Amino acid sequence: MNYDQFKRNDFLHDDSFVRWVLFREEDAFWQQFLQQHPTKANEVAQAKQLILAVQKAEEATAHSLDQKSIWNNISALISEEDIVEKQVSFLPQFWQTRAFKWAASLVLVAGAAWLWTMKQPDHQVNYQDLIAVVEAKSPRQEIINNGPTTQKVQLEDGTLVHLEKGSRLSFPVHFEAKKREVVLSGEAFFEVAENPAKPFYVYSNELITRVLGTSFRIAALENSKQVTVKVQTGRVSVFKQNRIDIADPETKGLLLLPNQQAVFNRTNELLNRSLVEVPIPIVTQKTLVKRQFDEVKVAEVFKELEKLFGVEIRYNEDTLSDCILTTTISDDSLYDQLEVICQTIGAAYKEIDAQIIIESKGCH
Repeated sequence: MNYDQFKRNDFLHDDSFVRWVLFREEDAFWQQFLQQHPTKANEVAQAKQLILAVQKAEEATAHSLDQKSIWNNISALISEEDIVEKQVSFLPQFWQTRAFKWAASLVLVAGAAWLWTMKQPDHQVNYQDLIAVVEAKSPRQEIINNGPTTQKVQLEDGTLVHLEKGSRLSFPVHFEAKKREVVLSGEAFFEVAENPAKPFYVYSNELITRVLGTSFRIAALENSKQVTVKVQTGRVSVFKQNRIDIADPETKGLLLLPNQQAVFNRTNELLNRSLVEVPIPIVTQKTLVKRQFDEVKVAEVFKELEKLFGVEIRYNEDTLSDCILTTTISDDSLYDQLEVICQTIGAAYKEIDAQIIIESKGCH
């Protein structure tokens, strides 16, 4: 079979391709095909997405849903998108024997079914969805941590991943020339090897995290209501899956600095930035020393806290100009130290968008 001229719809009608997607049969052949025909990666990925969508619909039908109602929903979406190109009168022989023969029309439209899974308002992106899209680009391997403790995974670029128990990580045997992409389900701490010429991407449920070289933690459990990204060093850009095609996502996504986190609510699709629960000092251990302040303006103390924890503290300098303080700054809890300072000068603080806001009427 000559697959060189195959389009998305052609792959959908090929027995060998369908068996590869569903059961990984002839995997070596298809991986070699993708390596030799990189321009086909997008069409292969969309065809895989469609086949997996039909399989998912079949499984849902077996458990709870009525076949007719599922097809009605799919048909309505296809009509709404107005992208049906043609109807073909045959199915791959393998598909004719399967229980989801009712979905034949779905399989035979070009470019329609993959939209079904992604455009349903209640759809949540999961690990298999991401694998279907990313895996087609290059041969990949998967690590599943079934052990009782954290598992260390060393990637070919030197990146170290601390994979928590019950989590899984998919990554290519060899990274692409222009970017490094991995898929995470569960929780992991990443120490990304610095390479400005080749950004590092982590796909986790509905979020994409883009970094150049930094350390951060991602929690993206399959059934969790939220996805969390916490930055320890460096900076990362976080954006939703529908922004994957943006040329420079770091300029458009939500930028996170050390001690900041992004929390994505998978129900309402809101992405918020805040400080982590326990900010840690960003300075090196060698330079981490207690500093005593005697009768100094409180603004000087705030500036020291900013440098120590990498957190922006905003206040009205004129209002606090008469506030004098004697205290010690250390690597103790940021919030505990803020509490002591604010009580001393009769102020209060709150956090807004990963910034500390000091509220005060001044010292008289």
